[in-house]
Amino acid sequence: MGKTVREIAELMGVSSDDLVKEKQRIRDEIKRQKIKVTKQGNKFLIANSDVEKIVNVLKKKDIKEDSKKKEENEDLLRQIEALKAENSRLKVDNKKKNEDLIRSNSKKDEEIRRLNSKIEKYADDFKEFNDKQLQLNNQQQQLQARILEQTKQLKDSQQKLLDSAEKSSELQDKVDKIENASLWQRITRKFD
Repeated sequence: MGKTVREIAELMGVSSDDLVKEKQRIRDEIKRQKIKVTKQGNKFLIANSDVEKIVNVLKKKDIKEDSKKKEENEDLLRQIEALKAENSRLKVDNKKKNEDLIRSNSKKDEEIRRLNSKIEKYADDFKEFNDKQLQLNNQQQQLQARILEQTKQLKDSQQKLLDSAEKSSELQDKVDKIENASLWQRITRKFD
């Protein structure tokens, strides 16, 4: 008596989800080993001795595949551990860089505040200087106005002095004429 492909798959303990895939593996193994199949009705049967050969070969393949998957899984686990270690290192580096960046930004902010304070002081000094400059300009204008006024007064005084000198000269001429005049001219008061 023999077994069908389905029975062999069930004998290997395959789940119903993997049944189609396992049946194909069994058919492939039958072809590979060139096992003769007998037909009984509408079923193809495989001899029990051949069933054992197929099951043994497929179990060995499963063991190799499981071993290979286990190695792959272990390799993946090693890669995951390496990535975790790298991730931890990167987190530490990132934290350090963030702290450095915060310190750097803090220093820059402090420098900016210091420079802004200097700028404000310079602005205040400039405003004070500008105010003093305006005061000096006003004082200069007032002084110039006074100088102009005093110059005008001086010119007026000079003119009066010249006028006085001219009158004095005229009077001196008259005095000279009177002193040099004859007695008759003095009596009649006609000096010309």
